[in-house]
Amino acid sequence: MTMTEVLKRRLELVFNWYQGMVNAETGMLEYLYIPETDRFVRENCPIRDIASVWDVELLGQFLHRQELHSLITTSLRHFDGYLVERNGYSTLDSSRLGEPSSIAHSAFMMLARLHAPAPRQTKKIAALAEGILRQQQPEGAYKICFEDFPDHGEELYSGEAMLALMEAHGPLDDARCLESAERAFAFYDAHYFRCGRVDADLLVFFANWQSQACRLLFKSSARAALKRDAARYIFGMHDQIIERGFYRDIESYPARHVSVEVACALEGLNDAYSIAHSSRAERYRRCICTGLKYLLELQCTNAGTEKERGGFGMSLSERAQRIDITGHVASAFMKSMRNGIDCG
Repeated sequence: MTMTEVLKRRLELVFNWYQGMVNAETGMLEYLYIPETDRFVRENCPIRDIASVWDVELLGQFLHRQELHSLITTSLRHFDGYLVERNGYSTLDSSRLGEPSSIAHSAFMMLARLHAPAPRQTKKIAALAEGILRQQQPEGAYKICFEDFPDHGEELYSGEAMLALMEAHGPLDDARCLESAERAFAFYDAHYFRCGRVDADLLVFFANWQSQACRLLFKSSARAALKRDAARYIFGMHDQIIERGFYRDIESYPARHVSVEVACALEGLNDAYSIAHSSRAERYRRCICTGLKYLLELQCTNAGTEKERGGFGMSLSERAQRIDITGHVASAFMKSMRNGIDCG
């Protein structure tokens, strides 16, 4: 069986797992499943809850399955109730979220709306994009929180915002989205990554979101210099991860790793692979195969409880399953299939 065939079968299991994660009363996804006690745990993590709607949409489109459309519709209607208008743009209401409203909340609402079943609600997407655009600072960075809270999440949320703007600029026909992402890329490359401001423990996650956004910049730009700089930035992040021994350690000491970090690493590395050539592409392919081997071993297939099958634990020793982890793994699998990764 080819790797493509293996991943396709595993993604079908993931889709079935999502079906088992739908709460019969709310019609929305449960947050965390504990196999040892066969129970769900509901935690307040709106960013991951919203992002998981987008994850389900992407997987359903990839597999041509529609059984979770009701979940998508119910979830979007629920989170639409959190939207507040603010002088020509919209954000999610901090008082109802239970946490400071940030560009990450807006980004995932945009992505979920962009990939939702028709009809597309362009006005809501545009209002959310407008909010992110107004958060951009003169030097190109984004202010993270909309209200007067200390910013946090710079190493993740900026890339998520850039990705949402890149995906929205075509459907919205708004050049400002592309221009904003270009300015942000220049800042986070020169004044964040190359200055060593990314914490070593967060580099994989930073590289994931920045790579996803900058790959779209690379693909969409007609400017040779920008394409060259975007590729250099993407390659620089992933080369550093590889040179620090991340994939070597997955192969040698798999029990030390956690699933979400490996999955996020493969998401971004697949984006890097898609624009790489020759020896660098082969180096990336080998690393992707190392990560895929770990994740395939981690996925619950025949053992465990019925609800557990198809999902991914926190690590090889921790069976608890969280919706965002499964979403990252599904994305890594889909990207590996699109890239035609062969681990033979």
